[in-house]
Amino acid sequence: MGTKAKYSVQKKDTFEALMSERNIGPFLLDAATPKRLKDTYMDTVDMVIMSNGYYLRRRQKEKGIVYTIRSLGGIRKNGVRHSEEMECLLEQDIPFEKWNDPDMKELLTGIVGKSELVPLFNVSCTRNVRKVVDKESYVAELSLDDVLITVWEKKLEYLEIEVEILSDGNNKDLEKLTSALTKECDLLPDPSSKFERALQLMEEAEEGPIPEEDMDFYPKPLSVQTLLETHHVERAHARKVTENALRLFDELKEIHGLGEEYRRVIWIAALVHDVGVYTDMADHHKAGRDILMRSPPRELPHRFWPVAVWTTFLHKKKMNREKLEKLQLKPFGKMSAQMQEDTLKLAALIRIADGLDYSRMDSRLNGVIIEEKKTLITVHGPGSYTDAARADEKSDLWRILYDHEITFRAAEQNP
Repeated sequence: MGTKAKYSVQKKDTFEALMSERNIGPFLLDAATPKRLKDTYMDTVDMVIMSNGYYLRRRQKEKGIVYTIRSLGGIRKNGVRHSEEMECLLEQDIPFEKWNDPDMKELLTGIVGKSELVPLFNVSCTRNVRKVVDKESYVAELSLDDVLITVWEKKLEYLEIEVEILSDGNNKDLEKLTSALTKECDLLPDPSSKFERALQLMEEAEEGPIPEEDMDFYPKPLSVQTLLETHHVERAHARKVTENALRLFDELKEIHGLGEEYRRVIWIAALVHDVGVYTDMADHHKAGRDILMRSPPRELPHRFWPVAVWTTFLHKKKMNREKLEKLQLKPFGKMSAQMQEDTLKLAALIRIADGLDYSRMDSRLNGVIIEEKKTLITVHGPGSYTDAARADEKSDLWRILYDHEITFRAAEQNP
């Protein structure tokens, strides 16, 4: 159990003054010890760790890598937070199933199962640590943090101060410190963790007016988590399709030629591709299109909202050139030619990714071999024969768009 208090620092002068002050309240302060922290927050693509009330942080240190899992919430007055946490020190990155901490491994396995962990965002921090001394005992640490959060192309810089009670300290020491910080330094309690700030940045809608031609009527964006929960999306399938889509996007980049900004788009679009199933199973591609027209994913810039709408519409039915021509009679045809082309490329990848999880038996891409005008994708797992065959069927849009053969084979099959 960790006990911490956080304070936002609005004025740089206040921050710099606390770097040099000899004392705070009744306590002495040791000289500041600078550190550079580089953190990556990890989760599944649909953030199932967060949904279970935790976050997972990977911190690079000189002597190895520290993974920390910490509970969310636990805030009481004056910005003090009590949270459960566990740490695991590794010499190098290995799958969490092989970690040497059985309790942490068991907790993560129970939450994540066989799903992949992916980086969500990065936090770099210049931290200056000052020990708080009372009668020759170290009762707390004062951390003065200059923070930079990077989420996709978004950035957030800010200053904060964190107080953590050490083993020789107690709640009375914490109360004296928080009182001094609020009264003497005029700081405001800020219970938001770096993870929560980054999450807010991730979900923050783009500023500026929304072009009228982007949608047929004014939408009300919702977060992906809200869309998944409200529309009872099968999360395990959404997660697997998204893992497949990201792997295909990365492996086939030299063929599809889409820019890195589209990796974010396919991530979000794949997560919500089945958002219409609960509303109308038979025509869930249409129901999903209509849902996303009204409530596009907040994590996407508004210029990409139509992409999520139309990749959802295009993921289900068989595709041929005649159907593509008919799309021009729908609002799809109002988009720019470039946006139409990019949307179809993403839809082709999501269709294949969806096919690769047809069996719901955790099939995985075992390998992608690209040769001139030809790609072979091998599929591993108990449902690999079924999923390889289904992915082949759902490659119809790919074959319309590219003069590049694509084939699928279960890993156990001989060439």
